[in-house]
Amino acid sequence: MSVTIKWLTLVALLLLTSGCSLLSQPTPVKALDNKSRLSRINAIEQYTVQASVGIKTPDESVSGNLTWQQHNTEHYKARLANFLGFSLFELTNNADGSSILLRGEHYQAVDTSSLLWQLAGWSMPLADMPLWLKGMPGQAATAIEYDELGRVKAFQLVDSTGIVWQLRYQSFFADKLALPQKINLTSDDTNISFHIRSWQL
Repeated sequence: MSVTIKWLTLVALLLLTSGCSLLSQPTPVKALDNKSRLSRINAIEQYTVQASVGIKTPDESVSGNLTWQQHNTEHYKARLANFLGFSLFELTNNADGSSILLRGEHYQAVDTSSLLWQLAGWSMPLADMPLWLKGMPGQAATAIEYDELGRVKAFQLVDSTGIVWQLRYQSFFADKLALPQKINLTSDDTNISFHIRSWQL
């Protein structure tokens, strides 16, 4: 077989493979209009999120897998584990109050953000997390920005420890609800990134 024929055969195979790859990609689902989308999202009270999380502070860098189980508008259970599966901490917020399981010890408090700050040396705005995970800023949010589709793309909020956070949605899932996929939280000295792998509604 001549060199020219070999090259033509190789090019044809590459084009065929590329074409098959393009054909096999799922077609994105068009999102609902923004009013319907917000109404549907606001009605979601129970969900489970699986996400990769990275936390960077001046003193340490933490990364792992987050499982967030929202039981209703107020109560939730969350677990952050490292990539080997060992638990870094577990948060529980229910009718009995808030508690954290950290390094094998149970701690209780009225406010989990403050308790996490005291025990771990870093925190995040947990009080509004059930809302901002869904892409909703909550009543305490300020400086809200919207994208061209009317979705919230960024806002500021202050957590219970007094820390000011800037939250930005970097991407959304390509489905009817367009729920957040990548979220970034920054304060003066902390950066927290969420890459949500799945939503279970």
